[in-house]
Amino acid sequence: MNDGESNFKILYRQHRRGDVYVSFGEKGYELAREALQRIPFDFSLLREKMVLIKPNAGRFVQPRLGINTSPEAVAGVLDFFLEQGVENLFVGESPILGVKALEALEQCGIAEVVRQRKIPLVDLDAAKPAIIPIPHPKAIKNLKVCGEVLKTDFIVSVPVMKTHMHTQVSLGLKNMKGCLYKREKVRLHQLPPVENLPGRAKPLDMALADLAKILLPDLTVIDGTIGQEGLGPSAGSPVKLGAVVASFNCLAADMVAAELMGIDPGTIWHLNLARSELKRESDQWDHYKVDPKDYKKRAISFQPPPEKISFEFKNVRVEDADSCSACLSTVLMFLKRYQENLADYTEDNPLKLAIGKGIGPQEKGTLLIGNCAVHRKAGAVFIKGCPPVASDILRALTGTKNST
Repeated sequence: MNDGESNFKILYRQHRRGDVYVSFGEKGYELAREALQRIPFDFSLLREKMVLIKPNAGRFVQPRLGINTSPEAVAGVLDFFLEQGVENLFVGESPILGVKALEALEQCGIAEVVRQRKIPLVDLDAAKPAIIPIPHPKAIKNLKVCGEVLKTDFIVSVPVMKTHMHTQVSLGLKNMKGCLYKREKVRLHQLPPVENLPGRAKPLDMALADLAKILLPDLTVIDGTIGQEGLGPSAGSPVKLGAVVASFNCLAADMVAAELMGIDPGTIWHLNLARSELKRESDQWDHYKVDPKDYKKRAISFQPPPEKISFEFKNVRVEDADSCSACLSTVLMFLKRYQENLADYTEDNPLKLAIGKGIGPQEKGTLLIGNCAVHRKAGAVFIKGCPPVASDILRALTGTKNST
Protein backbone atom coordinates (compact mmCIF):
# COMPACT_ATOMS: atom_id res chain seq x y z
CA MET A 1 0.00 0.00 0.00
CA ASN A 2 1.46 3.36 -1.06
CA ASP A 3 1.31 6.64 0.87
CA GLY A 4 -1.39 8.00 -1.43
CA GLU A 5 -3.64 5.09 -0.59
CA SER A 6 -3.04 5.53 3.14
CA ASN A 7 -3.65 9.27 3.02
CA PHE A 8 -6.83 8.78 1.05
CA LYS A 9 -8.29 6.33 3.54
CA ILE A 10 -7.30 8.42 6.56
CA LEU A 11 -8.59 11.70 5.17
CA TYR A 12 -11.75 10.16 3.78
CA ARG A 13 -12.65 8.54 7.10
CA GLN A 14 -12.32 11.94 8.76
CA HIS A 15 -14.97 13.38 6.43
CA ARG A 16 -17.11 10.27 5.86
CA ARG A 17 -19.90 11.57 8.04
CA GLY A 18 -19.21 15.21 7.36
CA ASP A 19 -21.17 18.41 7.12
CA VAL A 20 -23.77 19.36 4.52
CA TYR A 21 -23.32 22.12 1.95
CA VAL A 22 -26.24 23.76 0.17
CA SER A 23 -25.98 26.04 -2.86
CA PHE A 24 -28.88 28.18 -4.06
CA GLY A 25 -29.38 29.76 -7.47
CA GLU A 26 -30.73 29.21 -10.95
CA LYS A 27 -28.28 26.97 -12.78
CA GLY A 28 -27.78 23.34 -11.80
CA TYR A 29 -24.34 23.16 -13.38
CA GLU A 30 -22.96 26.00 -11.30
CA LEU A 31 -24.76 24.93 -8.11
CA ALA A 32 -23.35 21.38 -8.24
CA ARG A 33 -19.81 22.63 -8.74
CA GLU A 34 -20.11 25.26 -6.03
CA ALA A 35 -21.49 22.85 -3.43
CA LEU A 36 -18.69 20.36 -4.11
CA GLN A 37 -16.00 23.03 -4.02
CA ARG A 38 -17.02 23.93 -0.47
CA ILE A 39 -16.40 20.43 0.87
CA PRO A 40 -13.04 20.55 2.73
CA PHE A 41 -11.52 17.47 1.10
CA ASP A 42 -8.69 16.93 -1.39
CA PHE A 43 -10.57 15.18 -4.18
CA SER A 44 -7.33 14.78 -6.15
CA LEU A 45 -6.72 11.78 -3.90
CA LEU A 46 -9.28 10.02 -6.09
CA ARG A 47 -7.13 10.31 -9.21
CA GLU A 48 -6.25 6.63 -9.25
CA LYS A 49 -9.68 5.47 -8.13
CA MET A 50 -12.62 4.16 -10.13
CA VAL A 51 -15.51 6.56 -9.52
CA LEU A 52 -19.15 5.82 -10.35
CA ILE A 53 -21.53 8.74 -10.88
CA LYS A 54 -25.01 7.32 -10.22
CA PRO A 55 -27.81 9.68 -11.34
CA ASN A 56 -31.51 8.97 -11.06
CA ALA A 57 -32.52 8.14 -14.63
CA GLY A 58 -35.01 5.36 -14.08
CA ARG A 59 -37.74 6.63 -16.41
CA PHE A 60 -37.92 7.23 -20.14
CA VAL A 61 -38.82 10.95 -20.02
CA GLN A 62 -37.64 14.34 -21.20
CA PRO A 63 -35.25 16.35 -18.99
CA ARG A 64 -36.14 18.94 -16.35
CA LEU A 65 -39.44 17.41 -15.23
CA GLY A 66 -38.22 16.57 -11.74
CA ILE A 67 -38.40 12.86 -12.59
CA ASN A 68 -34.78 12.23 -13.56
CA THR A 69 -31.66 14.10 -12.48
CA SER A 70 -31.06 17.13 -14.68
CA PRO A 71 -28.22 16.85 -17.23
CA GLU A 72 -26.87 20.20 -16.00
CA ALA A 73 -26.34 18.93 -12.47
CA VAL A 74 -24.65 15.77 -13.76
CA ALA A 75 -22.40 17.88 -16.00
CA GLY A 76 -21.40 20.02 -13.01
CA VAL A 77 -20.45 16.95 -10.98
CA LEU A 78 -18.45 15.47 -13.85
CA ASP A 79 -16.52 18.67 -14.53
CA PHE A 80 -15.73 19.09 -10.85
CA PHE A 81 -14.09 15.65 -10.72
CA LEU A 82 -12.31 16.12 -14.03
CA GLU A 83 -10.84 19.40 -12.76
CA GLN A 84 -9.47 17.50 -9.74
CA GLY A 85 -7.63 15.18 -12.12
CA VAL A 86 -10.03 12.28 -11.56
CA GLU A 87 -10.25 10.55 -14.94
CA ASN A 88 -11.46 7.05 -14.06
CA LEU A 89 -15.10 8.16 -14.09
CA PHE A 90 -18.13 6.42 -15.47
CA VAL A 91 -21.86 7.14 -15.33
CA GLY A 92 -24.19 4.21 -14.77
CA GLU A 93 -27.80 3.35 -14.02
CA SER A 94 -30.07 0.33 -13.52
CA PRO A 95 -33.63 1.64 -14.02
CA ILE A 96 -37.00 0.19 -13.18
CA LEU A 97 -38.21 -2.90 -15.02
CA GLY A 98 -39.32 -2.19 -18.56
CA VAL A 99 -36.90 0.74 -19.03
CA LYS A 100 -33.54 0.33 -20.75
CA ALA A 101 -30.78 2.25 -19.00
CA LEU A 102 -28.99 3.70 -22.00
CA GLU A 103 -32.25 4.77 -23.65
CA ALA A 104 -33.43 6.50 -20.47
CA LEU A 105 -30.09 8.29 -20.08
CA GLU A 106 -30.31 9.38 -23.72
CA GLN A 107 -33.87 10.66 -23.46
CA CYS A 108 -33.29 12.75 -20.33
CA GLY A 109 -30.18 14.45 -21.76
CA ILE A 110 -27.59 12.89 -19.46
CA ALA A 111 -26.03 10.75 -22.20
CA GLU A 112 -25.17 13.80 -24.25
CA VAL A 113 -23.28 15.62 -21.48
CA VAL A 114 -21.43 12.40 -20.70
CA ARG A 115 -20.43 11.88 -24.33
CA GLN A 116 -19.20 15.46 -24.58
CA ARG A 117 -16.68 14.66 -21.83
CA LYS A 118 -15.72 11.30 -23.36
CA ILE A 119 -16.71 9.46 -20.21
CA PRO A 120 -18.07 5.88 -20.36
CA LEU A 121 -21.83 5.46 -20.06
CA VAL A 122 -22.74 2.09 -18.55
CA ASP A 123 -25.84 -0.06 -18.23
CA LEU A 124 -25.24 -1.38 -14.72
CA ASP A 125 -27.24 -4.52 -15.51
CA ALA A 126 -24.82 -5.53 -18.28
CA ALA A 127 -22.25 -7.23 -16.02
CA LYS A 128 -22.77 -10.35 -13.94
CA PRO A 129 -24.16 -9.46 -10.48
CA ALA A 130 -23.00 -10.69 -7.10
CA ILE A 131 -25.01 -11.59 -4.02
CA ILE A 132 -23.82 -9.55 -1.05
CA PRO A 133 -24.83 -10.54 2.52
CA ILE A 134 -26.29 -7.84 4.80
CA PRO A 135 -24.59 -7.39 8.20
CA HIS A 136 -27.14 -7.75 11.02
CA PRO A 137 -30.08 -7.98 8.59
CA LYS A 138 -33.55 -6.89 9.66
CA ALA A 139 -35.67 -7.17 6.50
CA ILE A 140 -33.50 -8.88 3.89
CA LYS A 141 -30.50 -11.18 4.32
CA ASN A 142 -28.69 -10.41 1.08
CA LEU A 143 -28.95 -8.30 -2.05
CA LYS A 144 -28.02 -8.97 -5.67
CA VAL A 145 -25.80 -6.02 -6.62
CA CYS A 146 -24.85 -4.99 -10.16
CA GLY A 147 -21.36 -6.21 -10.99
CA GLU A 148 -20.22 -2.85 -12.38
CA VAL A 149 -20.96 -1.25 -9.01
CA LEU A 150 -18.69 -3.69 -7.21
CA LYS A 151 -15.76 -2.67 -9.42
CA THR A 152 -15.81 0.90 -8.13
CA ASP A 153 -13.80 2.53 -5.35
CA PHE A 154 -16.05 5.54 -4.85
CA ILE A 155 -19.78 6.01 -5.53
CA VAL A 156 -21.42 9.40 -6.03
CA SER A 157 -25.22 9.35 -5.72
CA VAL A 158 -26.73 12.20 -7.78
CA PRO A 159 -30.51 11.96 -7.35
CA VAL A 160 -33.19 14.47 -8.15
CA MET A 161 -35.17 15.88 -5.21
CA LYS A 162 -38.66 14.36 -5.35
CA THR A 163 -41.52 12.84 -3.43
CA HIS A 164 -42.35 9.13 -3.58
CA MET A 165 -45.61 7.25 -3.02
CA HIS A 166 -43.92 4.38 -1.17
CA THR A 167 -41.14 6.12 0.79
CA GLN A 168 -42.36 9.75 0.94
CA VAL A 169 -39.12 11.02 -0.62
CA SER A 170 -36.59 9.67 -3.09
CA LEU A 171 -33.12 11.10 -2.42
CA GLY A 172 -29.51 9.96 -1.99
CA LEU A 173 -30.11 6.65 -0.20
CA LYS A 174 -33.20 5.67 -2.19
CA ASN A 175 -31.25 6.36 -5.41
CA MET A 176 -28.89 3.51 -4.50
CA LYS A 177 -31.71 1.06 -5.12
CA GLY A 178 -30.73 1.64 -8.75
CA CYS A 179 -27.51 -0.30 -8.06
CA LEU A 180 -29.49 -3.48 -7.54
CA TYR A 181 -29.60 -5.95 -10.39
CA LYS A 182 -32.74 -6.02 -12.55
CA ARG A 183 -35.65 -7.64 -10.67
CA GLU A 184 -33.87 -7.41 -7.33
CA LYS A 185 -35.38 -3.93 -6.98
CA VAL A 186 -38.85 -5.47 -7.06
CA ARG A 187 -38.00 -7.92 -4.27
CA LEU A 188 -37.72 -5.06 -1.80
CA HIS A 189 -41.42 -4.32 -2.38
CA GLN A 190 -42.53 -7.90 -1.75
CA LEU A 191 -41.03 -8.70 1.62
CA PRO A 192 -42.90 -10.40 4.48
CA PRO A 193 -43.81 -8.37 7.57
CA VAL A 194 -40.93 -7.20 9.75
CA GLU A 195 -41.36 -7.30 13.51
CA ASN A 196 -41.18 -4.21 15.72
CA LEU A 197 -41.22 -1.58 12.99
CA PRO A 198 -41.87 1.90 14.41
CA GLY A 199 -44.84 4.07 13.51
CA ARG A 200 -46.04 3.60 9.94
CA ALA A 201 -42.78 2.16 8.65
CA LYS A 202 -43.02 -0.57 6.00
CA PRO A 203 -40.81 -3.57 5.28
CA LEU A 204 -39.53 -1.55 2.29
CA ASP A 205 -38.26 1.15 4.68
CA MET A 206 -36.36 -1.46 6.70
CA ALA A 207 -35.00 -3.01 3.50
CA LEU A 208 -33.60 0.37 2.46
CA ALA A 209 -31.96 0.63 5.87
CA ASP A 210 -30.43 -2.80 5.27
CA LEU A 211 -29.27 -1.65 1.83
CA ALA A 212 -27.49 1.30 3.47
CA LYS A 213 -25.19 -1.14 5.26
CA ILE A 214 -23.63 -2.28 1.98
CA LEU A 215 -24.43 0.45 -0.59
CA LEU A 216 -24.33 3.77 1.19
CA PRO A 217 -22.85 6.23 -1.33
CA ASP A 218 -19.47 7.78 -0.56
CA LEU A 219 -20.71 11.19 -1.69
CA THR A 220 -24.24 12.50 -2.24
CA VAL A 221 -25.12 15.42 -4.53
CA ILE A 222 -28.88 16.09 -4.59
CA ASP A 223 -30.24 18.01 -7.56
CA GLY A 224 -33.00 20.30 -6.33
CA THR A 225 -32.93 22.73 -9.24
CA ILE A 226 -36.25 21.35 -10.49
CA GLY A 227 -37.74 18.72 -8.19
CA GLN A 228 -41.03 16.86 -8.19
CA GLU A 229 -43.94 17.03 -5.76
CA GLY A 230 -47.13 15.05 -5.30
CA LEU A 231 -47.56 11.79 -7.17
CA GLY A 232 -43.90 10.79 -7.26
CA PRO A 233 -41.75 9.09 -8.33
CA SER A 234 -42.86 9.82 -11.90
CA ALA A 235 -46.39 11.25 -12.11
CA GLY A 236 -46.03 14.31 -9.91
CA SER A 237 -45.59 17.94 -10.86
CA PRO A 238 -42.30 19.81 -11.39
CA VAL A 239 -41.40 22.34 -8.70
CA LYS A 240 -38.54 24.81 -8.98
CA LEU A 241 -36.45 25.05 -5.81
CA GLY A 242 -33.07 26.12 -7.20
CA ALA A 243 -30.81 24.22 -4.81
CA VAL A 244 -28.14 21.54 -4.72
CA VAL A 245 -27.23 19.66 -1.53
CA ALA A 246 -23.83 17.95 -1.18
CA SER A 247 -22.23 15.90 1.59
CA PHE A 248 -20.17 12.82 2.38
CA ASN A 249 -22.92 12.12 4.91
CA CYS A 250 -25.73 10.69 2.77
CA LEU A 251 -28.28 10.50 5.58
CA ALA A 252 -27.63 14.09 6.62
CA ALA A 253 -27.86 15.27 3.01
CA ASP A 254 -31.20 13.49 2.62
CA MET A 255 -32.54 15.01 5.82
CA VAL A 256 -31.49 18.51 4.81
CA ALA A 257 -33.09 17.99 1.39
CA ALA A 258 -36.30 16.85 3.08
CA GLU A 259 -36.30 20.03 5.16
CA LEU A 260 -35.89 22.09 1.98
CA MET A 261 -38.96 20.25 0.65
CA GLY A 262 -40.91 21.26 3.75
CA ILE A 263 -41.02 17.67 5.02
CA ASP A 264 -40.14 16.70 8.59
CA PRO A 265 -37.20 14.24 8.36
CA GLY A 266 -38.52 12.52 11.47
CA THR A 267 -41.43 11.20 9.40
CA ILE A 268 -39.22 9.58 6.73
CA TRP A 269 -38.93 6.07 8.06
CA HIS A 270 -36.23 4.63 5.81
CA LEU A 271 -33.83 7.44 6.76
CA ASN A 272 -34.46 7.10 10.47
CA LEU A 273 -34.19 3.32 10.37
CA ALA A 274 -30.92 3.59 8.41
CA ARG A 275 -29.54 6.06 10.92
CA SER A 276 -30.47 3.75 13.78
CA GLU A 277 -28.87 0.73 12.10
CA LEU A 278 -25.66 2.57 11.17
CA LYS A 279 -25.20 3.76 14.74
CA ARG A 280 -23.89 0.27 15.40
CA GLU A 281 -20.76 1.59 13.72
CA SER A 282 -20.73 5.18 15.03
CA ASP A 283 -23.02 7.87 16.46
CA GLN A 284 -21.45 10.51 14.21
CA TRP A 285 -24.35 10.31 11.75
CA ASP A 286 -26.15 12.85 13.93
CA HIS A 287 -23.20 15.20 14.34
CA TYR A 288 -23.13 17.51 11.35
CA LYS A 289 -23.51 21.17 10.50
CA VAL A 290 -25.24 22.76 7.53
CA ASP A 291 -23.71 25.58 5.49
CA PRO A 292 -25.37 28.05 5.20
CA LYS A 293 -26.97 27.97 8.63
CA ASP A 294 -30.11 29.74 7.44
CA TYR A 295 -30.80 27.21 4.66
CA LYS A 296 -34.35 26.58 5.91
CA LYS A 297 -35.34 30.09 4.88
CA ARG A 298 -35.20 28.92 1.27
CA ALA A 299 -37.44 25.89 1.86
CA ILE A 300 -40.54 25.33 -0.27
CA SER A 301 -43.44 23.15 0.87
CA PHE A 302 -43.58 20.34 -1.67
CA GLN A 303 -47.00 18.77 -2.00
CA PRO A 304 -46.61 15.38 -0.29
CA PRO A 305 -47.58 12.17 -2.05
CA PRO A 306 -51.19 11.19 -1.32
CA GLU A 307 -51.60 8.22 0.98
CA LYS A 308 -53.98 6.72 -1.56
CA ILE A 309 -54.27 7.36 -5.28
CA SER A 310 -58.04 7.79 -4.80
CA PHE A 311 -57.31 10.97 -2.82
CA GLU A 312 -56.04 12.48 -6.09
CA PHE A 313 -58.48 10.76 -8.47
CA LYS A 314 -61.91 10.69 -6.82
CA ASN A 315 -63.47 8.39 -9.40
CA VAL A 316 -60.78 5.73 -9.09
CA ARG A 317 -60.18 3.06 -6.45
CA VAL A 318 -56.78 1.39 -6.36
CA GLU A 319 -55.83 -1.53 -4.15
CA ASP A 320 -52.05 -1.42 -3.77
CA ALA A 321 -50.40 -4.18 -1.75
CA ASP A 322 -46.67 -4.81 -2.10
CA SER A 323 -46.40 -3.22 -5.53
CA CYS A 324 -43.11 -1.94 -6.90
CA SER A 325 -42.43 1.51 -8.30
CA ALA A 326 -42.64 0.18 -11.86
CA CYS A 327 -46.32 -0.82 -11.73
CA LEU A 328 -47.21 2.11 -9.49
CA SER A 329 -45.66 4.48 -12.01
CA THR A 330 -47.61 2.81 -14.82
CA VAL A 331 -50.90 3.34 -12.97
CA LEU A 332 -50.10 6.96 -12.14
CA MET A 333 -49.05 7.68 -15.72
CA PHE A 334 -52.24 6.09 -17.04
CA LEU A 335 -54.45 8.14 -14.73
CA LYS A 336 -52.73 11.41 -15.57
CA ARG A 337 -52.48 10.81 -19.32
CA TYR A 338 -55.95 9.42 -19.95
CA GLN A 339 -58.18 11.29 -17.46
CA GLU A 340 -60.61 12.22 -20.24
CA ASN A 341 -61.27 8.51 -20.85
CA LEU A 342 -62.50 8.10 -17.27
CA ALA A 343 -65.44 10.54 -17.51
CA ASP A 344 -68.00 7.73 -17.21
CA TYR A 345 -66.72 6.79 -13.75
CA THR A 346 -67.87 8.54 -10.54
CA GLU A 347 -67.16 8.34 -6.82
CA ASP A 348 -70.22 6.07 -6.49
CA ASN A 349 -69.22 3.97 -9.49
CA PRO A 350 -65.42 4.20 -9.61
CA LEU A 351 -62.89 2.56 -11.88
CA LYS A 352 -61.26 -0.23 -9.90
CA LEU A 353 -57.61 -1.19 -10.31
CA ALA A 354 -55.32 -3.45 -8.29
CA ILE A 355 -51.52 -3.76 -8.22
CA GLY A 356 -49.04 -5.74 -6.19
CA LYS A 357 -48.41 -9.28 -5.08
CA GLY A 358 -50.34 -8.87 -1.83
CA ILE A 359 -53.77 -7.91 -3.18
CA GLY A 360 -56.83 -9.86 -2.08
CA PRO A 361 -59.70 -11.30 -4.17
CA GLN A 362 -61.01 -8.78 -6.70
CA GLU A 363 -64.46 -7.81 -7.93
CA LYS A 364 -65.55 -8.60 -11.46
CA GLY A 365 -64.23 -6.05 -13.93
CA THR A 366 -61.34 -4.84 -11.78
CA LEU A 367 -58.22 -4.09 -13.83
CA LEU A 368 -55.26 -6.09 -12.50
CA ILE A 369 -52.01 -4.32 -13.39
CA GLY A 370 -48.81 -6.34 -13.87
CA ASN A 371 -47.66 -9.92 -13.57
CA CYS A 372 -47.60 -9.88 -9.77
CA ALA A 373 -51.41 -9.63 -9.74
CA VAL A 374 -52.03 -12.66 -11.96
CA HIS A 375 -53.06 -14.88 -9.02
CA ARG A 376 -56.24 -12.79 -8.62
CA LYS A 377 -57.31 -12.76 -12.27
CA ALA A 378 -60.43 -14.88 -11.81
CA GLY A 379 -63.34 -12.64 -12.83
CA ALA A 380 -61.05 -9.62 -13.23
CA VAL A 381 -59.29 -8.12 -16.24
CA PHE A 382 -55.61 -9.05 -16.17
CA ILE A 383 -53.08 -6.78 -17.91
CA LYS A 384 -49.78 -8.59 -18.17
CA GLY A 385 -46.35 -7.02 -18.13
CA CYS A 386 -43.51 -6.24 -15.74
CA PRO A 387 -44.63 -3.57 -15.91
CA PRO A 388 -47.23 -3.02 -18.63
CA VAL A 389 -47.40 0.45 -20.14
CA ALA A 390 -50.16 3.02 -19.72
CA SER A 391 -51.56 2.38 -23.20
CA ASP A 392 -51.98 -1.32 -22.31
CA ILE A 393 -54.32 -0.30 -19.48
CA LEU A 394 -56.26 1.99 -21.82
CA ARG A 395 -56.71 -0.80 -24.38
CA ALA A 396 -57.95 -3.18 -21.69
CA LEU A 397 -60.31 -0.53 -20.33
CA THR A 398 -61.67 0.23 -23.81
CA GLY A 399 -62.15 -3.45 -24.49
CA THR A 400 -64.03 -3.89 -21.22
CA LYS A 401 -66.37 -1.00 -22.07
CA ASN A 402 -67.03 -2.35 -25.56
CA SER A 403 -67.96 -5.76 -24.20
CA THR A 404 -70.62 -4.39 -21.83
